[in-house]
Amino acid sequence: MMMIRKILSNRRVRILLGVMLVALAIAGVVTWRTGVDLASLKGMWKITEAYLKLHPLALFLALVFLPGLPIPTSALLLTAGVVWREQPAMACLVCLLALILNLTWTYWLAAGPARRLIEKLLAATGIQIPQLPRGDHLKLILVMRLTPGIPLFLQNYLLGFLRAPFALYLPISILCSGVIATGIVLSGAGLSNGSPKGMIVGMSLISASVIFTHLIRSWLAKKKLAKGSDSEVSL
Repeated sequence: MMMIRKILSNRRVRILLGVMLVALAIAGVVTWRTGVDLASLKGMWKITEAYLKLHPLALFLALVFLPGLPIPTSALLLTAGVVWREQPAMACLVCLLALILNLTWTYWLAAGPARRLIEKLLAATGIQIPQLPRGDHLKLILVMRLTPGIPLFLQNYLLGFLRAPFALYLPISILCSGVIATGIVLSGAGLSNGSPKGMIVGMSLISASVIFTHLIRSWLAKKKLAKGSDSEVSL
């Protein structure tokens, strides 16, 4: 866990996050200065929606690859729910498949080429990336998945880079991210269809995911506290 803190507190990482925020701010200012208004945004959306309906593979590929970049996954899932609102069950299954593929390729990219590159760069300094203790694998995955504010792509890359076991990483990641992803898709479909039932089911899944996250985080906190108490007793 100390390694994660070091990575997130690294000056270069902070600079990268700062650059991303500045880029978003610049994009917002440029959009405002170019005179983009609500009517033009609606027109652009209609064109985009029509294209995605005619080319569903384009939306699927976007769901697979774009979450590997600093692009909000929730916006893509909401888009999928709106575009495929006539078949919400199919939309959920396709989005879950895309999520599995995204979790897979981002993990192996970080665990393979990216880690080997970093190891070569560190070889000259004599610094080695420490191996995580086996007992910390589950805790690491849960902490990364359940800590608010950490983007999905950053979670995937860090877990892959630290080489959390893939057989543990994938099912837990799907459990933590799949429920809320399904809720977002159903909410988008219900909202665009004007279906209260779809929106209620979607929001219920999102609420259940939030409650589940709270319960797991409380369990982790109690486990950490109990471990600290045991250590004090042994001393």
